[in-house]
Amino acid sequence: MASSSRLEPQEKGKISVKVNVKGKSGNIKKTVQVYTNDPSMPVTALSLVMRVKDPTHSGKHTAQEIFSGQCRGCHVDKGKNKKVFELFHADCMMCHDVTKSASSLSQMSKRPKDYLKKAITSGVEGSSMPGWAVKNSGPLGDEEIDSFVDLIKKYEKTPAPSGL
Repeated sequence: MASSSRLEPQEKGKISVKVNVKGKSGNIKKTVQVYTNDPSMPVTALSLVMRVKDPTHSGKHTAQEIFSGQCRGCHVDKGKNKKVFELFHADCMMCHDVTKSASSLSQMSKRPKDYLKKAITSGVEGSSMPGWAVKNSGPLGDEEIDSFVDLIKKYEKTPAPSGL
């Protein structure tokens, strides 16, 4: 909705846009076309980009909630019996994909090893990253956590495989 149906040349107005996000999540883009009587530019396209969180993922959840019950199907079970990269791709990529809000492999690779190990083991305060260590109700042992740190640090020097 426009703030006015008629604007004088050089006059400014506002456009209000409502987007129905029901059933949508992730990054979405909408385009709004503005029609004018300006013969040199009768149509202007405005692009709106937004990030929509679905209701299930809009709040913070404890590690215990993430690693058990309903959440477990996506956050643990997909990676069962997988090692290193396949495990990362199955259980971690949903948050660490370059289009998501969590750090990508490339970004994480720039962090020191001790930071990465602590983040994977105990989680990252103020974020949705839980501690994945068995001692924090997570599914990973020390050996698996070390293999994740090694995997992440490899990306400091090498490009990510396609799809990351």
